[in-house]
Amino acid sequence: MDFAVTILAICGCFLHSAAAYENKTASQCFKVERGQPKINLNCSMINDGPGMILMTSAFHGRSYPRQWPMVKDLTKCNHIPGVPLKCSYCPEDCTDSSMNLAYDWTKCTGKEECESYVMQASMGRCENQYSDYLHVDYSCIPQKEVFDICDTTDKWVPEGSIRSPNYPNHYPTNQKCMCTLEAGWGTNGIDLTFHELLLEKNKEDQTCVDWLMIKNGNQKTKKCGEIFETKVNVPSRKIDLYFFSDDKDNDKQTFQYFERPLKGFWVHFKFSGANIRINCKKVPLYDPILSEMTRPTTTTTAAAMPDFTTDVTNTTTTIRQPIVKGDTRKKKVGRNNSVHKVGASQGDSSSASTISSSIHLISAMLMMLMK
Repeated sequence: MDFAVTILAICGCFLHSAAAYENKTASQCFKVERGQPKINLNCSMINDGPGMILMTSAFHGRSYPRQWPMVKDLTKCNHIPGVPLKCSYCPEDCTDSSMNLAYDWTKCTGKEECESYVMQASMGRCENQYSDYLHVDYSCIPQKEVFDICDTTDKWVPEGSIRSPNYPNHYPTNQKCMCTLEAGWGTNGIDLTFHELLLEKNKEDQTCVDWLMIKNGNQKTKKCGEIFETKVNVPSRKIDLYFFSDDKDNDKQTFQYFERPLKGFWVHFKFSGANIRINCKKVPLYDPILSEMTRPTTTTTAAAMPDFTTDVTNTTTTIRQPIVKGDTRKKKVGRNNSVHKVGASQGDSSSASTISSSIHLISAMLMMLMK
C-alpha cells in the first residue's frame, strides 16, 4: 500500500474542516403552500470575496413535539433569520441523516451558489415519523485560497487547496500541469483531503484516461474516476501532484449507474506544525515523469516473425523467437552452434539446426574457392 488512506465519508457523510472558514446553515420546511420545497446555499458574498460551497452536514428533523419548556427560547435553537422556528434545528429534535443518499450534494460542491429540491422523508431513527424540515450546514471556502494547478504559483501558506482548471465546471483538454508541495520541517507527512475528484476512466479496463498523480519519491499513484471526501496521508515533507487530460473532450461519465459531470478535482492540503510552500506550473511535453506515465504500452503478438540481431564483435547471431509463456530463459552460443531457446517447440529447434547446417555448407564452399 503506497499511502495510508482513510475513507472518511461517502455520499451523505462529510468531513469537518478545522480551518476558520465562514460557516453557514440553511433549512427548509416541507409543509409549503405551493410548489416543491427547495433549499438554497450561497457563498457568493463572504468577507474575502466569493467563496466555494463545501458541505459539512445534512439531516432531516422533526420539530414537534419539542420537550424543553421554553419554546420561545431561541438561544437553544439554530434559528435562521426569516425561517419559521418550526423549520429550525433545535438540540432536542429527533433527527436522521440516513436519507442523505437520496440527495446528490456533490452537484453543489465548489459552486458559489446552489439550489436543490428536497423532499419529506420517513425517519427510521424517529419511529418512522415524517420529517418537518431538512437542515444543512456548509462552509464557504475563499476562492483565493484555492490554487489552480495550471497557474504559475510560488508562495508559502499554512494550508490551502488545489483545483483543476475551470473547476467546478469541466476541465479543458490537453492539460499537463504540476504542483510541488514542500513543508518547512517536521515528520508528520502531508495530509490531502479529496473534497471531490471526477476524472475520466476507461470503461473497459478501468485505467485512467485523465488523472491526478501523487508522486512521493519513486512512488507514483494515479487517481481518477469518482472520489468524494477521502483523506490521504503521504508520509513525506515533499510531494508532487501531476494533472493530465488527453485530447478528447468527454464531459460526462457514468459511475455506479449515475451519470456525473467530469468536474475535475478539489484537494485540500495541510502539514501539521509547519507552513507549506506551493509551487505550480505547466509541464513541458518532454518532462521525463510525464513521458513515463503517458507512454503507450507496446505488446508483441505470438504470430510475430522472429528478427535477427548480429553482434559483429563476438560474431554471434541471436534469433529472437516469440516468448513462450512461463519461460523467459534464453542462451546465446557461438558461430558453430545453433541457437536454442528453452521451452521452444520442435519446429523452432529444426529451423535453428537448418541455419547452422547452411552456415557449414557456405564455409566449405568458400574454402574450395580459395584453393
